[in-house]
Amino acid sequence: MSRLKICSSPRVSAAGIALLATALLAPQSAKAADVECVSLPNPVYFPATTLLESLLAEVAPILADPAIAGDDQMTIIHFPLSSCLAYDQHRGQMPLTGTAIYYLPDGTQSTCDMPVDSDILSDLGAMDVGGVTCLGGQTPPADLLEYPSHVETLGFVVPRNSSQTAITATEAYYLMKFAGEPERQVAPWTNPDFILVRNPGSSTQLTVGANIGILGTMWNGALTAHQGSGDVRDSLIAQNATGNAEQVIGILNSSKWEAALNDIKVLAFQPFNNCIGAIFPDSTSTSRDKRNVRDGHYPIWTNLRYIVRTDAAGSATTSNGDAAALRVQRFVDLMTGTQSIEPLNVAGAVIGTGNIPTCAMHVTREVDGGPMASFEHSAPCDCFFLEENGVASGCETCDDDNPCADGTCRFGYCEAR
Repeated sequence: MSRLKICSSPRVSAAGIALLATALLAPQSAKAADVECVSLPNPVYFPATTLLESLLAEVAPILADPAIAGDDQMTIIHFPLSSCLAYDQHRGQMPLTGTAIYYLPDGTQSTCDMPVDSDILSDLGAMDVGGVTCLGGQTPPADLLEYPSHVETLGFVVPRNSSQTAITATEAYYLMKFAGEPERQVAPWTNPDFILVRNPGSSTQLTVGANIGILGTMWNGALTAHQGSGDVRDSLIAQNATGNAEQVIGILNSSKWEAALNDIKVLAFQPFNNCIGAIFPDSTSTSRDKRNVRDGHYPIWTNLRYIVRTDAAGSATTSNGDAAALRVQRFVDLMTGTQSIEPLNVAGAVIGTGNIPTCAMHVTREVDGGPMASFEHSAPCDCFFLEENGVASGCETCDDDNPCADGTCRFGYCEAR
């Protein structure tokens, strides 16, 4: 089996990013697209992480429908890229090329082509890690404002037939830095052929790296790398039948491991300087409440960030004009939950993709892997989050005819406030 190997290398230059972005988009442009992107109504040009696609599939059709969105109607034109490529595309204001994805009001996914020799620039971007992470610790440009949104949980996983249940940050550091070198081994994960990771541009790898003390761009070149999380999942599951399951470990996001719980189990993780031991993302190894993520005990998580360029007054701005800037701000406000329209339920769509809406979080952090601070959302949705994940919340149900005796009725449940 051929394997892609990770090389320890510094961050790619701006010119290199441009070439990578072009290379990633070029294969798509060979396909016959339905229309030209510039012909679509109220376009929002949006290079963004590939992991956002399932959420956009729920949200974009509603925003594209003038009968629902009214004056807020817009066509989200998604250029799927890895997180840091999407960030650099928007940060560097490189012209958008190739083929993009958009949705019709009926939910049909379609494609559109950018004009040849286009000079159109992005309106905003989105990524699964922060600008500091993508820039290798450098301070992001002052005119790029990050809007943190829903939370994505990540972690270490093993095949179901493995007996392993936990890993420490120190062990993970040694695995990713030394890849089973003699005198630096972490049993039973001593063979780099069975240490399944992503690649230096992956938000999964960058986030995990930020929590184990070694940058995701600097992991050992002997590790078995994959371009997609699905490849990690499939490779890991296959080892259940080989007799090698005990030696295998990988990294995944929760939506991938929760969809394969018969074949995969997530390891409890013990952070550095933690005296309470290893902790699962959920309250137990089999629950779906994400309690330890939501209250700050489990640290391997990241926010989806929307990246908006701002003017001197702090208002959204784009080279595509004032109307486009207003669409950008409206889109971000809807996606982060500060505004809403019927029947768009962003929190429900986020939960449906296996993630945590900010209204169910009780901690926040400024940078990936950094310290956490207490956080209380202005419109909490803890009851809704638990019930949607099949966990009894103990909350009363409510509607217009059955108001809450205490608290606030939100998404059909009586939230505490």
